[in-house]
Amino acid sequence: MTENVLIAFEMNDTALPVLNGQPLRLVVPGWPGSCSQKWLTRIWLRDVVHDGPKMTGTSYRVPKYPVEPGQDVPKEDFAIIERMPVKSLITNPATKTDLSGNAVEVRGHAWSGDRTIEKVEISIDFGATWMAAELEPPVNFGAWQNWKKTVTFPQAGYYEIWSRATDSEGVSQPFGIAWNPKGYLNNAMHRVSVRVA
Repeated sequence: MTENVLIAFEMNDTALPVLNGQPLRLVVPGWPGSCSQKWLTRIWLRDVVHDGPKMTGTSYRVPKYPVEPGQDVPKEDFAIIERMPVKSLITNPATKTDLSGNAVEVRGHAWSGDRTIEKVEISIDFGATWMAAELEPPVNFGAWQNWKKTVTFPQAGYYEIWSRATDSEGVSQPFGIAWNPKGYLNNAMHRVSVRVA
């Protein structure tokens, strides 16, 4: 019910393509794609949890408590996913890149549901130290934020570039996440490998 939720009927000044949800689609920034319903032909207010096709059982749900990998969790112990967690993604360089020099511009995107990103940090020493990246503000509410950082490697060899975002509530990406049956909400720090010649 916020002013940022849209009912879209056009994209790039043309009718919304069928693949993208024609005739209408909901756009709900910061929440999972299951909230941005495609092929919308009516709005129906109901007093029950969404029980449409592929929306029941464990779909778009995670356990309400930490569970052991592979543990059987009763369906009633799952909670519906709401806002998306803080996350960053490295888009350059690609993983397994061979660098001919000792410097590279690391670029990517970061987002955090209905919050903004306050900082993105980069590590090239497996998280022992972190460097602040340059962070652009979002172009509008719910938009991904671009970031970049030129990194200089101290010597030739194998490196992993890690990225970690922190949002406007001070929540940072974790190294890893608790297991869940469908792997939802994986916001673990992104890592790419490079070899420096």
